[in-house]
Amino acid sequence: MSAIARRVGTVARRYAQALFAAAREAGALEQVRANCGLLDVVLADPRVTSMLADPRFDDRAKRALIEKAAGKLLHPLSLALIGVLERRRRVALLAEIPTAFAELDDAHAGRVRGEVETAQTLDAEALSRLERALSTRTGREVRLSAHANPALLGGARVTFGGTRLDASLRGALDALERRLLDAELS
Repeated sequence: MSAIARRVGTVARRYAQALFAAAREAGALEQVRANCGLLDVVLADPRVTSMLADPRFDDRAKRALIEKAAGKLLHPLSLALIGVLERRRRVALLAEIPTAFAELDDAHAGRVRGEVETAQTLDAEALSRLERALSTRTGREVRLSAHANPALLGGARVTFGGTRLDASLRGALDALERRLLDAELS
């Protein structure tokens, strides 16, 4: 699943934890994981997102919209969560839950997600080699999304699991500039 990057609040995280625990207990992690991916796709539609955030629509209408878009494909646990969110008037939190669920799923599986920035587009084979090298180094499965950032000039900058590895030309030039500015002139 590729959860769209969203900020996740404490309340949404609690709902995701409850969904994750229930899915694990029911042996339905794979199905609920797929449901979160489906919800990510549905919630990527700006019209859906704006309706979920719009206080003029009640939670029953918001639930109906989600169920119309994905209901027949949703596992009973996912549908139950949407029902709980409706009863508690918190359907808008649904936008954050797939991201929180993905984080819990990654932690459970020993995965860590991150991103790699390169001056030019990174091909799939190079990305795969980098993921394997970082996985070997960390002892955890590393999954990276790749982004081109021409400002780096060359090399790469990798951010994952709270760590940033900067092997870019821009990073080296910035470090050299800092050392030169900090040097005492005599």
